[in-house]
Amino acid sequence: MKTRYGLADDFFPDAEALRQAVDQHFAEPERHTADRHQIWNYWYVPGSYTYLRTAPEQIVGPELAQQFHQWLQRFAFETFGLVNTTWPYLSLYVTGCHQALHNDARGGRLGYVYSLTRWDKRNFAGGETMLFHEHPWQADLTGAKATSSFYELIPQRFNQLLVFDDRIPHGVPRIEGTMEPLEGRIVVHGHMSEGGITIEGNLDVEVVSAILQPALAEIWHRREASAPHYHGLVVLRLEIGPDGGPPLCTLPFDRVLPVSPLNPPFPSGDLVELFVGCQFPAAEGPSRITVPVAIGVALP
Repeated sequence: MKTRYGLADDFFPDAEALRQAVDQHFAEPERHTADRHQIWNYWYVPGSYTYLRTAPEQIVGPELAQQFHQWLQRFAFETFGLVNTTWPYLSLYVTGCHQALHNDARGGRLGYVYSLTRWDKRNFAGGETMLFHEHPWQADLTGAKATSSFYELIPQRFNQLLVFDDRIPHGVPRIEGTMEPLEGRIVVHGHMSEGGITIEGNLDVEVVSAILQPALAEIWHRREASAPHYHGLVVLRLEIGPDGGPPLCTLPFDRVLPVSPLNPPFPSGDLVELFVGCQFPAAEGPSRITVPVAIGVALP
């Protein structure tokens, strides 16, 4: 991923089961039984947030919530090489609910928003994810600009996963038009981030570590030298066939940005070249190595 956001349509095979569980929760609004007490947290921060949120297992049950989280974890690792996916919140927006502009630079590398909203049948205004362009005001310092020149409004279509760079300012425009929960904005959301180096497959871990050591040492050296000038994460993925030999190296995640617009783009491709000379032994099957490289201030 090189751009500030990405979309995955038809993301979860059991999306309808998730939505039906939400529908069932709100099916009898006159009921006030014990199983409905203390479920929703009205998250109100003056000037920042107004919406309701809860743990998804409270609404859809622990089994279905776990299935979704595991699906999300697999997607994050296979697509981006990110091994940490937070347990999500389930949030509800009706009239008056919104999120003011903010970022989550200390929350993760990617924010994720998965929609259970019947977007094509909505009867409200607002509710999109507002995502700023990168450095929007610097594109033309002399031209007059407004609205979409600064940000993009991304619809929250049913069974759509949105992932975006957590550093980008984002928000949710105020919902206007409905107080009916089932007609509101219903989303599941959280964050994704990197872990350590992962080694999968048939190669011996100690052998792999010894082969990678020279390239990794050079990467750590370049990382320290780049820290004052760049910030972000690049993930390198090495695919090694059963016959061994040099790996096929790709960049599933490449979001290192210059701290100053005067700096050139970060040379992520140079890191790939460091692994070209690595020679791996033959094994009974293929192997895969995922190497995250954080530049600048690390996550807490």
